Amino acid sequence: MQVRGIQYIRASLLLLILSLFSSPYECEAFVSSQPNILFIVSEDNGPELSCYGAPVSTPYLDNLAKEGVLFENAYVPQAGCSPSRAAFLTGLYPHQNGQIGLATWKYHMYDKDIPNLVNHLKMGGYRTGMLGKLHINPKEAFDFDWWEITGANFQRKNLGQYADLTGQFIRDSEEPFYLQVNYPDAHRPFLDQVDGLPEKPLNPQEVKPLPYIGLDNPRMRKETAGYYNSMMRLERLVADLLCELRAS
Repeated sequence: MQVRGIQYIRASLLLLILSLFSSPYECEAFVSSQPNILFIVSEDNGPELSCYGAPVSTPYLDNLAKEGVLFENAYVPQAGCSPSRAAFLTGLYPHQNGQIGLATWKYHMYDKDIPNLVNHLKMGGYRTGMLGKLHINPKEAFDFDWWEITGANFQRKNLGQYADLTGQFIRDSEEPFYLQVNYPDAHRPFLDQVDGLPEKPLNPQEVKPLPYIGLDNPRMRKETAGYYNSMMRLERLVADLLCELRAS
């Protein structure tokens, strides 16, 4: 598939929003109901999906793009994690909300009372949940009803928990829900295989470095293979997540 005009900053976050509506049979439900919102965030990946023409197999994410919206031009407000996260949760640029650097280095929003998506939805009757890393200061600005696996989990421990806990959250939600699920892939360190995922990891001899790198040597091929393996693992984890969603 040829995609024109892709503009990505390398540290961009892959944002996938899937909404389910209370009645799939009535068009009016789209307007009158409050949709349940599952917001899936991944780490440090660009358009390296097969739906964007990348030489890696990601059929489940490709299907999401086919059934929903695929962006041909996408940008992040800053090439960093915390500013990007704060921007999509507040609707403000980093210089407006204050989160101009990584939360790791104590950068923070100007004020914890800056309006944000989570609190707005909660005031609107939603049950709000967070699964995984927030990485915005101060975290008290976001009044989640439920929060599990609060760290980054770059060691990729118990990755199956993400889908299991999502299923639990959905089943326990009597109100419309907003759930943000934050996966550690494809952040470094790149791990070729975790818990059998991906089933067939690529090795450095099977790949070429990403075109814009401009270098081709054994180290770059190893890094590229690790990155692609992280992407293939991510898409299988998202598939498990969506299975829990459909089962609910």
